[in-house]
Amino acid sequence: MQEVQSAILNKLNKLEEQFLAIGEREDHQNSAIYSALVKFQADSKIVNAKACRITWVGIEEHGSEIATHQFDKEALKEIIETSGDDELLGDLNNGKITLHRHPKIKTNSFSRRPRIIKIELRNQELRDRLLMHMRAGRLSMTKEYVHSYARKDYTKEELEYDRSLRKKAGMMNQLEGKLMYVVRDLVIHKLSVPRQLPVKSSIDSSETANTCQSAGETQVSIPTQFTR
Repeated sequence: MQEVQSAILNKLNKLEEQFLAIGEREDHQNSAIYSALVKFQADSKIVNAKACRITWVGIEEHGSEIATHQFDKEALKEIIETSGDDELLGDLNNGKITLHRHPKIKTNSFSRRPRIIKIELRNQELRDRLLMHMRAGRLSMTKEYVHSYARKDYTKEELEYDRSLRKKAGMMNQLEGKLMYVVRDLVIHKLSVPRQLPVKSSIDSSETANTCQSAGETQVSIPTQFTR
């Protein structure tokens, strides 16, 4: 009788251990699922926020933070006023379009490369409309910054891919001996009217492959081996 009881107790102990093991696995799985959901929600918020922003690259800074910010505001105002878009102009006048240099505090005073400008709008539709106007051509306040360009505000992954494309385009331009390939919206394009390679300046040479196109220039997507 005692042997039977011992056998039953052993089986019960094994069953209990199995249930505990199952519970631990389920807890681990639930924890992993929860972590994935939290990351997905956080990533979604980042993507949604970036969908309303423009990144403006290559606009030089001025003598002080105040002077730089004032110039940036006036340059943006010139673009919006020239666009003839009443909704954009209304949002600008009502403080619904904001901009700042990124990072907000300049950490390297010896860097010759200007900080990027981030422009935030109310929604993606307005972002796309302003971006279209910015790409139509440089105006009087920014015409001297020939290597400046405006693009969507990329995620970390998009930014890494953009950099890899610009490196490819830069090497292709060096082989051609002229500025023939540019990067736009994460695709390498071939200019219909190639230009001379720029002289080394404060903008990194690989970034010249991302130069904003002026009005009248057409682009042709290059073969797929140079795209994702």
